[in-house]
Amino acid sequence: MQAIVKVFEDNHIDPPWSYLAVFAIDAVMVLVIAFCVREIRRARRAAVEADVVIKPKAPLFEGARFVAGTVEFAQGEFEAVRVTISQEGSEESDKNNNKSHTWTETERETLARPFYLRHDTGVRVRVEPPDDVLLVDTLDQKEWLHSSKRKLRAELLPGERVVVEGRLHRAPDPEEVGETAGYRQAATTGWRMKPSPQKGMHVSTESLSRRHELRARAFFWTCVWVGLLGLAMLIPLGTYRARLLLGENVVATYLGKRTFERTSKGKTTMHHGVDIRYESPPGTVRFSRGIEVDEDDYLELPAGPGEIWLRRVPGFSTATALGQGSSVWVPPWVAAAVLAGIAVYRAYRTHTYRRWYEGRLVEKDKGPLPPQTNERFLADDPVALEGRRARALRRERAAKHVEPIPLE
Repeated sequence: MQAIVKVFEDNHIDPPWSYLAVFAIDAVMVLVIAFCVREIRRARRAAVEADVVIKPKAPLFEGARFVAGTVEFAQGEFEAVRVTISQEGSEESDKNNNKSHTWTETERETLARPFYLRHDTGVRVRVEPPDDVLLVDTLDQKEWLHSSKRKLRAELLPGERVVVEGRLHRAPDPEEVGETAGYRQAATTGWRMKPSPQKGMHVSTESLSRRHELRARAFFWTCVWVGLLGLAMLIPLGTYRARLLLGENVVATYLGKRTFERTSKGKTTMHHGVDIRYESPPGTVRFSRGIEVDEDDYLELPAGPGEIWLRRVPGFSTATALGQGSSVWVPPWVAAAVLAGIAVYRAYRTHTYRRWYEGRLVEKDKGPLPPQTNERFLADDPVALEGRRARALRRERAAKHVEPIPLE
């Protein structure tokens, strides 16, 4: 008795490898979504915890990690903390002459001077930032050096509300002195904020929760995109899943094998195929001619008629394929794998994204480099600088209940 022929179509991954191949990309998508959900939950939990840390009118205490207040300049100082980033611009064009440009950071300079925080309880806290202080602020100042060179700056200004992370302790304050019998004595004890031995110092004009909120939002949209990619991935593998979930192994009639030629773009190639007859649904005879198989399988096939295994999907003839079990066609599997790869890349980029104060600043945008403007930093603009100094003195005097000087 002649054995039932078992052969799979050309460019198909045979079971059980087909199950493993599809399961792998399904698992990748599930893991990426799970990773995004975990990061969303972590970020939201961190945002809630960050909001709890700062209580505006909570009393100061030795060893406190966070202090919030309003910036005031120290005596004789007109700077607190500022970060200046130098950038060089470049233009690129694609094959369709569509332009894009990139600003790349070439240098970063940080200036840190002692300043004060006016706590909500009225107490002044002297902040002594290190040279490597991390400033979390907006790069809202710009100065052009050349059409392809510019500088950006973030700077603490008097009156800004900030949160400082470091270590608070009691120490003499050089701006707070005591007097006895008309003679000036040594500086009195006040509050000083210095860098933490483990984490240094962070100065933020944003709430501590904002960074976590932005991260949660970014991962939420990444999760949405990954979900859409997962749905799109179902399309190319639709016939495989139909064979897997709805198909049944049946014995069809093997009519014989043959070769045939196909011409594409002026090139003729030889193909190998088989002809079969089967019923789908039962009672309805169907013929499939020239079902392609690879050359090795073709050579092993018998020349005469016989029986052959078929994975039949009732009512879905497109999903019906040769063989026992569910094989998967390579091209749609590759397409699905590419979608899974895009999902992984999107999650990776979201996870590794850093704002300007966390890493090297590189900005990309469409179109040519923007035209050069006459913008200048506040410190380089005499009128703006004098106005800022006068406002700073006014705020300091007002905080000490002293009549402010008039603005000129």
